[in-house]
Amino acid sequence: MYSGHKPLDHPLISPVFADLTGFPPLFIQAGNHEILQSDAELLAKKARQAGVEVTFKIWDKMWHVWQISGDRLPEAKMAVSEIGNYIKKVLK
Repeated sequence: MYSGHKPLDHPLISPVFADLTGFPPLFIQAGNHEILQSDAELLAKKARQAGVEVTFKIWDKMWHVWQISGDRLPEAKMAVSEIGNYIKKVLK
């Protein structure tokens, strides 16, 4: 439903089908209970093959978009902090 009339292999629908050449550094977090873990792994692999610097971390026992759990989940706070630290590092 989220793709509307676009095919599921359209790069704007799923970035694993995109040409990642020239992309800036990528930071990818996925949980090992994540429904899209294999897509996250494939995206990291394809980005590296395209010469993109990739930081990829799989979090134990985390699910899709656990980061939005905010203060209710210590792992969410840690993940968001990790994102912020990465952005600060990349923008230097």
